[in-house]
Amino acid sequence: MASSTVRFDSVKYLPRLAEFMSQEIERHLKEVEDLRTLSASHFEILTFLLRKEKTNMSLIAKAIHRKKSTVTVLVNKLEDLGLIRKYSSDEDKRETNLELTERGRAVRVVAKRISSSIMSLKLWGLNPKESEQLFYLLEKTYTYLRDTKKL
Repeated sequence: MASSTVRFDSVKYLPRLAEFMSQEIERHLKEVEDLRTLSASHFEILTFLLRKEKTNMSLIAKAIHRKKSTVTVLVNKLEDLGLIRKYSSDEDKRETNLELTERGRAVRVVAKRISSSIMSLKLWGLNPKESEQLFYLLEKTYTYLRDTKKL
């Protein structure tokens, strides 16, 4: 059984890894003229929309684990940059739907390059089996904490 010191040492790496990922994404974004002012959270929204085409603010908030008010601020910037379009849902006028503009869809090439770089096992120093183990353990921990309302 792992000692409390080992558990503490393991947990302290989580925010450091998240910070590293954000910095790495933002480093790549700064290399692209039109995307220099975007954050890793903006990138999450763009890549979500690249996969889903059209969606609403609530689904994005859930997918990227942010409050709807935070997503609103992020989305407003993406709209100001002409990357996404907001419109009212036909089913529920209170709900705001989103879709990528043509300019937003053009980000696909850059997004794939950034995602490939970030998700590269070489960057992480893991072999495929270790990568699967890491994903399994992180997902298990997150799901447990979420389902027991500790998140």
